[in-house]
Order: sequence, then structure tokens, then C-alpha cells
Amino acid sequence: MKKILLLVLFASAICACGKKTLIGVGFPEPPIEIACNEDFGMGLINYFNIIRTPDGTYRMYFSGNEENGIAENEWQQNLYLAESADGFHYTLKCKIMDAIIEQSVCLVKDRERPYRMVGSQMDEGSHCLFLWKSKDGLEFDSRKLLHKDKHDTQNVLVPRGHKMKLYSRVTQEGYKNRRVTVAQYTLGGSQESVTEILAGDFLYNNAACKLDRRYDLLFPTYYNTHGGTTDACTFRCYIADGPFVRELPCALNRWIEPGEKWFLASPGFVMIGGERYLAFNTRTETHDESHNGMISRYKLIKAVPEYE
Repeated sequence: MKKILLLVLFASAICACGKKTLIGVGFPEPPIEIACNEDFGMGLINYFNIIRTPDGTYRMYFSGNEENGIAENEWQQNLYLAESADGFHYTLKCKIMDAIIEQSVCLVKDRERPYRMVGSQMDEGSHCLFLWKSKDGLEFDSRKLLHKDKHDTQNVLVPRGHKMKLYSRVTQEGYKNRRVTVAQYTLGGSQESVTEILAGDFLYNNAACKLDRRYDLLFPTYYNTHGGTTDACTFRCYIADGPFVRELPCALNRWIEPGEKWFLASPGFVMIGGERYLAFNTRTETHDESHNGMISRYKLIKAVPEYE
């Protein structure tokens, strides 16, 4: 009888947990700087994400170039890998791939090739979005075309069991309005759902995160005015529950100092020491200003989901 009662209580707890509603995400502590382009000997770094491998190593994948300042052609940025034992201190390991930007890497449920990467490369004069697979996260196989147009900054894969959700940005109204789209894919890269345009206007970048079994979290950067010119950034937070999206309070803005230029060009959370952190990068200048001498810094900030 006691065993039956315990099972009933356990099942009730699971049901109650499944019905919890996410009402916000708190950021109780100031951000921690973890790396910048000067640490890696790069002219500029951008578009990074951090994953934890099965052996406990933290891997940071990022776009960069080794020249002083950004290359004249942004597609000259390459993909690099840095590693860390503790999640906070990273050492440059190697270059992974040439001429790729706006990429993200994730681990999926695939014994043979558990690494997936989606990113943008030029192909026959067009900016195209591709998917790669890898056994070790160091050498990626031949690319698979996902599509030629529905992408911009940034493309984020979020693993969902044996499926993946792809969050990307599209431009509308003559590049003055950015929106975020989502579509479901198989692990092989076949699209299984229509591409939905989510709520919110003028989203400069987006960081998509798997928060729990139910919710994905979106942190778009409102970095452009309605006229399309660069302005001071603020952040908006959304949760995606299937095709439904709603906005949440975003306490991340409280840590922005006047004059700071933040970019949330970093997909996903990373768990370090049992704590959840959101990764992002800042720049010393805005996107429209000169890139010469610009410093791009990577940071982590503790993120605490709030349910009711």
C-alpha cells in the first residue's frame, strides 16, 4: 500500500511539474568575462557557442580572423575551436573550417556522429545555409544544403530528442526589419515542418536556448531603430512552446551600462558547476562603426528560470 501511495505521489509531482508555467528568467549576478579576440590573437571574434562534451571538456566554437581588424569580406571569417577544463578559462586549440560564419554547434542523440553544425557559406554567389555532421567535433563531413534564403544572423540548432529545431533570422522591408523563424528538422537535415515567423520586430541577433523539456527560450537583441539604423541595444525575452510564443520580463537589461554595445550572438545555455549560464558577446564599437581596433569580448551571466 505504501509503495502504491508513493507511486501516486510521484506521478502527481511529475504532472504538477509538467504544468509549471515559466514566468521569467532572472540574472542575479553581474556578467563574467571569459575571453576576447586579443586572448586568441584574432582581429575579431564573433558568433560563438559553448558545449560540454561527454568527457567534461568545455568547447567554444567561434568565427574569427587572424588579421588586425575585420577582413574586407566578412566571409573570410573562419571557424575556430577553444577548449576549457572549468568553463571559464579557454585556450585556442585549432581551426576547424574556412569561410563560415553565423554558425552553431550542438550535440544530438547519434552514436556514430553526435555533433551537428549549421552555418552560412557562399555557394554559386548566394548566401546559403548548410548542415554538417561530425564524429568528434573536429572534422565535419560534406555539407547538406538546408535552404538558400531563410537565414541571417544567427542560425541556432536546438536539439529536441531525435529532432532539431532551427532558429534563424530573416530580413524584411528592405533589410530594415529583422524577424526570427523556426522550423523542425530531422537529425539528417530533412525539414519536417513549415518555417514559422515568430513574434517581434527589429530583432538584430537571437540566442535560442533549450530551457527544459517543454520550453525553448529566445533572447533577441533589439539593436536597430525602426529606420534600420544602429541604436543602443536592449533585450527582449520570449519563450517558444511549440508554435506559440509569448514575451517574458527580461532582467538582463539591468546589467547594461550606458554606452555599452552588447550582442546576443551566442546560442544556448551552458551548465558550469551545476549553474546555468547564458553566453553573449560585447563589442567596443557598434556594427556601423569602424572595425579597426574593435575588441569583441565573450561573457557568461548566471540565468535562473522562474516558474509558478
